[in-house]
Amino acid sequence: MTDAEAQSGTHGNKEGDRARAWRSWSASRRRRGLQGEATDAGLGSVRMVHRSRLPLWTRPFAPLLTAVVGGLCLVLVLMRNPVAALCVALLIPAGLFAYATAAPSRLRGGRQFIAVCDGGLVIAHEYLPARAVPWTQVQEWRTAVARPGVEQPDVLVIEGEDEETEIPVGAVHRRGDLVRALARRSPAPPNYRRGVSIAAAMAVFAGLLGWLAHWQFDPRHEEALPSIDHLGAACDYPGVAYDGAAAYDSSRPRQLVIYQKTTGDYDRHTITEPANTSSAISPEAVDKVQLIACVHRSDDPYGDITDTRCEYVYGDGTAGRPVFGQQMPDRVLNVQIVHYVVDVYELRTHRKVTSRRVDGDDMTCPGSLTATEAVYSQISDTAFHRLLDPLTR
Repeated sequence: MTDAEAQSGTHGNKEGDRARAWRSWSASRRRRGLQGEATDAGLGSVRMVHRSRLPLWTRPFAPLLTAVVGGLCLVLVLMRNPVAALCVALLIPAGLFAYATAAPSRLRGGRQFIAVCDGGLVIAHEYLPARAVPWTQVQEWRTAVARPGVEQPDVLVIEGEDEETEIPVGAVHRRGDLVRALARRSPAPPNYRRGVSIAAAMAVFAGLLGWLAHWQFDPRHEEALPSIDHLGAACDYPGVAYDGAAAYDSSRPRQLVIYQKTTGDYDRHTITEPANTSSAISPEAVDKVQLIACVHRSDDPYGDITDTRCEYVYGDGTAGRPVFGQQMPDRVLNVQIVHYVVDVYELRTHRKVTSRRVDGDDMTCPGSLTATEAVYSQISDTAFHRLLDPLTR
């Protein structure tokens, strides 16, 4: 092999390495390949590389992603979970950007890389040779006319040997910096406004997220106390703190009221006083109440089925009545044990004082029962007193 052939082979390998370099997903390797082309053309150092991508709003992906994520956000808002809805909404811009960046380019020659150098531009494609363009050859930048549903690339006009050449330029990262560089015929200075805008957007998002988190997770504060039969909002999530309620530990015995969840809402539950015993449970004056006990079924509420039988007869109505005398029952059910959770809060601050788990010990059959209802155990008055009386002393 002659020296000329060896040099030619070496030069060919070098060109192939560069082509592979700027096609690489590695930004540093891509930049090194473009820098080699700029050095050979005498254009100096590469200051910035603009990588082409698809437009952010690309059909059919963009409408589909927006519809799916938007629907999920709407469901979360209806479920009163705005924090999750806001976080999920971030999938829309993140998904659009990821798809526009990773999807195959629709430009002739494949994905485009424009390196802005001290002395001009290096324009490279995935499947075409790189082209060095000094600033003296850059003639004009023509911005495409926006047309709905049509992807129209911009055009860079450069001066050739015999005539002008138009190079289509698709959507690129940091397009504003590229346009400024073409207008100046030199690399654009650092764009600090971009960083400030991003930081401001992140600050606004963080503030909105914090405000929604406060609204969703922190109890609301209300000055005025409702009547003693309308304190159920203090048990609902995230709860209500009544600033006008009596302070905890301000006086003894501590007045306590019970609310139990039935059919989705918390309703007041009154219990009888034990014989020959004074109790602070179920008071009458709402301004004396310091504690509220919120009773609901546990996450795994159902226990064993007992031997206690409940027999019902059904007449013309929909509700069954317990059998009387020698009547034949139309429906026989056994009482099933239910596990309950009793959360006790300070009414004034909604601070949780204690939480107890207790099984229903009252096996009394209800006075009426629909055809689809089951029979579950309840917490007896004795169990309530045993559980809550120590908190009132």
